[in-house]
Amino acid sequence: MLKKLGLTVLLLLGHSAADAAERNFTLHIDDGDLTITGAGGTTLSIWGYGESAGLPAVPAPTLTVNEGDTVNVTVYNHRNAPHNFVVQNVTTDTNSIAANGSKIYSFTAPTAGSYLYSDTLNNNINREMGLHGALIVRPADNSNTAWTGGPAYDHERIWVISDMDKPRWNDVASTGGNVDTAVYKPNYFMLNGLGGFDAMMDHNTMIMGMMDEVTLVRIVNAGQFSHSLHFHGNHFEVINVSGVRQPTPFEQWDTINVPPMSVAEVLYTVNQYGEYPMHVHTAQAETANGVYLNGGATMIMMH
Repeated sequence: MLKKLGLTVLLLLGHSAADAAERNFTLHIDDGDLTITGAGGTTLSIWGYGESAGLPAVPAPTLTVNEGDTVNVTVYNHRNAPHNFVVQNVTTDTNSIAANGSKIYSFTAPTAGSYLYSDTLNNNINREMGLHGALIVRPADNSNTAWTGGPAYDHERIWVISDMDKPRWNDVASTGGNVDTAVYKPNYFMLNGLGGFDAMMDHNTMIMGMMDEVTLVRIVNAGQFSHSLHFHGNHFEVINVSGVRQPTPFEQWDTINVPPMSVAEVLYTVNQYGEYPMHVHTAQAETANGVYLNGGATMIMMH
């Protein structure tokens, strides 16, 4: 009995030690392209963080950790211009990574929630060009709750919203020109780097569930426009706005406005059968270069 008890204690101690782990990530900054398919689509020149050299992604890879973890992010800059890596409201080192240089950013994972990371240099140009992504911090016990003791969920979706001005920003910046940052008229709007035609068929973006199942939707706005996301089929519960956990009972909305460089978390519960859209309420943001419906949109599939 004592041996079993001792073994149990050791296992529990081992589990506790593992809860606060060291998480190591590597990101590579490169030039690349982002293709928006369908009507109005195009290929945009971008700069992005990627998991491998030469393969930038928009949005950047999602970094997932647990509350209290030690996080080390090694960033290699393969471009001929300075860049950086900043987790909003978490890290404070805004110093640049020299061209063709590298830097290690270390920090302790903050309270459970959703966070934006991006390149904060170059007067928003670097972020607009694609250098942005999400940091997701789960509870220390890695449970399917929004935070320790918080609401539980069955599924999770991470939506990184972005917008790009191809002729005035991307085309100019990618060829080494001087972007007039006073003029920003985005003509492409993405959800997880996808135009609406693709986002409405992407299983990692769509909300899907059985009756009474709950999806936690983490919304991270990496763009420069505010975006109002409108859900059809059912209302959702707002649990976190810009890092502020909301009081219970959670308010129920059908549309949530997410300002630039802010986050929100909502719970969507399947309460009826059917297929419904989720779209950005601004008509312009529902288009790809003016063509509807190939902008900020996806589908809600209730089975």
